[in-house]
Amino acid sequence: MDPLADVPSAREIARNVAMRWVALAATLAIVGLVLTSTSPAANARRWDASVNSWLAEDRSQQFVIVAKWFSGMADTRPILGMMALVTIVLALCRQWWAMLLVPLAMLIEITTFLAVNYVVGRPRPDVSKIGPIPGTYSFPSGHVAATFVCWFGAALLLYAFGRFFLSRIVSALAALATVMTGWGRVYLGMHHTLDVVVGLLMGVAALTIATRSMHLHLDRDEDDAPPSGSSLIAQSI
Repeated sequence: MDPLADVPSAREIARNVAMRWVALAATLAIVGLVLTSTSPAANARRWDASVNSWLAEDRSQQFVIVAKWFSGMADTRPILGMMALVTIVLALCRQWWAMLLVPLAMLIEITTFLAVNYVVGRPRPDVSKIGPIPGTYSFPSGHVAATFVCWFGAALLLYAFGRFFLSRIVSALAALATVMTGWGRVYLGMHHTLDVVVGLLMGVAALTIATRSMHLHLDRDEDDAPPSGSSLIAQSI
C-alpha cells in the first residue's frame, strides 16, 4: 500500500498546516511567556540557571570538543544537507509527494521558532559561551527541533515505505543526535535546559503536523516490507 495514497490537495494541506501552526505557535509562546515572566515560574528559572552555572564551572576540553561537534551538526548547512539527501533519495525513487514531508516539517519548525523566539525574547544563559553566538534569543532551541525533524523524518519515511530495519537504525541515530545536540547546546552555554526541552517538543509537533496534514499512513505490518534485492532476483529466474 502506498503510504501517501490518500494525500489531499495542496490547498487542503496548506489549510491544515496553517490552522495547526497557529495553535502550535500560540501554545509555545504562552508557555515561554509564563516561564520567563511570571512569579510561579521563578523556581523553574532558578533551576534552569543553576544547571548552566554548574556545567560552565567545570567544563572539560574533551567534552567541549564533543559538544561543539554535535552542536555544529545541527547548524544550518548540515541540516540542509541532510534534508537534501533525503529529498534526492526520494526523487530517485519517484516518490514525489513523500519528497515534501521533511521540507514541510522543517518549514513549520523554522517559522514556529522564529515567531516564538521573537515573542518570548528570553536572553541566553548568563554564563561564558563557547562558539559563535546566534543573533536570536534562547527560547526555544531551534537546533534540537531541526535535528529531530530531519533525522526522525527520515526514519518515519523509511518505516512508511516498509524499510523497517533501516528505520530502526536511523531512529537510534536520531535519538542519539537529538539528545547529544540538546546536551551540547546547554554545555556550551547557548541554551537553558528548558529551552532544549521545549525545542524538542516543537520538533515533535512540527513533524506530527506535517505527517497528519499529508495523511501519511504508518499502519504497515512488517510482513508488508518490500522484497529484498535477492528475493526479486530469485523471483525472476
